[in-house]
Amino acid sequence: MRLKIAIIGAGISGLSCALALERHGIYCDIYERKHTIGNLFPFGEIILQIMTRPCKDPLDFFKKFGLVLRPLNEITRIVIKSPTRKVEIRGRLGYIFERGQGKNSIENQLAQQIKSKIFFNVNANYEDLKKSYDYVVIATGNEMAAKQLTEWESVVSARVKGGILLGDFEPHSVYVWFDRSYAKSGFAYLVPLSNKKASLILVATYTLKEEIEDLWQTFLFRESLKYKMIETFETELESGMIKEHQVGNVYLVGNAGGFLEPAFGFGLANSIKTSFYCADSIVKGGNYDGKVKDVLKGIEKMVELRKEIDNMRDEDYDRLLRIIGNPFIKGLIYKTNFNIMKHMPFFIKLIKKPGQ
Repeated sequence: MRLKIAIIGAGISGLSCALALERHGIYCDIYERKHTIGNLFPFGEIILQIMTRPCKDPLDFFKKFGLVLRPLNEITRIVIKSPTRKVEIRGRLGYIFERGQGKNSIENQLAQQIKSKIFFNVNANYEDLKKSYDYVVIATGNEMAAKQLTEWESVVSARVKGGILLGDFEPHSVYVWFDRSYAKSGFAYLVPLSNKKASLILVATYTLKEEIEDLWQTFLFRESLKYKMIETFETELESGMIKEHQVGNVYLVGNAGGFLEPAFGFGLANSIKTSFYCADSIVKGGNYDGKVKDVLKGIEKMVELRKEIDNMRDEDYDRLLRIIGNPFIKGLIYKTNFNIMKHMPFFIKLIKKPGQ
């Protein structure tokens, strides 16, 4: 008898899960509340080589799951700025992907590969669907369902403001800023979408909705960012840990399952990984919570790192960049396959001032 599976959300997690299930001959019903595929606002998403180790090339990470995704560009230069310091890193550092509703966005690249039916403009309720489907996969990209289904422990929350810039950009270069005056314990980053267009995003932690505009203007002024801005967008973000990732016949994947990395907000790799683990559990009857343990171990390290970052001062960011700029340290981090992210919480503790 054919399994009946519903997926709520046609984002990266939902589409990845559908693709994984289709490889086993199982076609799903996908429910998407928007009228089309992709984020409402476009932006550039990066995946860095330091985040997918031991895979030396992030594209090899995708290939492990049988995915062929086309990046916009390879990242060969990252410029990191703190209040008084700047570090430039060069090498094969990662890739830029398009997000949003454009035909080359990751979401649309995945959508082109699936045959399952997508029902748009439907605000699906898992409580209703779980009665008429064998399994329901929640891939909404937010924590709302997790808070209803199981115990949710918030790790970090942030307000996000971004814009699309027009100007002259080096398409292989990414810029990152750390400054508590506008990002608090968050950060800002510029990712080129072409040599004439870029996305600029400020992630300000523990920030109220009414505060974000002032922080955004402070950021633009302090960093002298005078590009023409053709659109802006604003949203909120929360990262947390949950007790159970499968409740009865309901599965939680990607950001909806608490798999958003809380230190820097990387979610792409975990979204794909957990979606494939979910599909494997459904098809083979394995324990999903057991399968995601390796993902959770990595997230737990990032929770430690987030706690350390929350207590950093601007002078700590300056000190961090001075250390990263050391040729030996820079080589260790970026020229080897050393898993630096695993040791980052300890590293940050060492550079902070005594008594913090």
